[in-house]
Amino acid sequence: MSGEELLVVEPDRGAAPEVADLVGKSMGPWQARYAAECLAQGICRAFVAYSRAPLGASLFYSLSLEPGHVLGVIYYVVVRRDYRRRGLGRVLVASAEHALEDEGADVVLATARAGNLASRRLFSSMGYREVSLQSLEERWGELLTMVTCGYDDDLALVKEIGARLEDVLAALGVESNARKVERLWYSLCYRPWRSMRG
Repeated sequence: MSGEELLVVEPDRGAAPEVADLVGKSMGPWQARYAAECLAQGICRAFVAYSRAPLGASLFYSLSLEPGHVLGVIYYVVVRRDYRRRGLGRVLVASAEHALEDEGADVVLATARAGNLASRRLFSSMGYREVSLQSLEERWGELLTMVTCGYDDDLALVKEIGARLEDVLAALGVESNARKVERLWYSLCYRPWRSMRG
């Protein structure tokens, strides 16, 4: 960052509009609304990189599953256009990973579009492997897409920390976990989508 002081912090809930604004400027108004809702409901946590002004953010959350698994999800990673290709995305992903590991995450995943080469390179460089969401849905159903709200994406970017992805996906199918996923999906994906559709 060539002499600029960088500070990465986990802001309080009052910073949700600022974080949502960063997401909106990078990804669009729909994603900004999803980010704002996720933060306002206390589902997501965030890290924000500052140097005089906010430069980027990562939003993430975890879901505890029976019997004893925790799935970590990196929901959004955004960096202002004029600060890209300087390592900020890497810092923001690493910050989210460490927080998710502290929460006991066995697997951390993100989703992306196949055409998003920058995200794919970033996550790959950090030890994530790519798995087709379609292939996962064929075997495990729509629960993984529901838990990530990744309906526009076609890739899962997966980092196995303490368990295999297959074991965590199998846990998603347990009835009590499937209900948790449905409640998360309703709050994180469906209700905001419905309100934006009018």
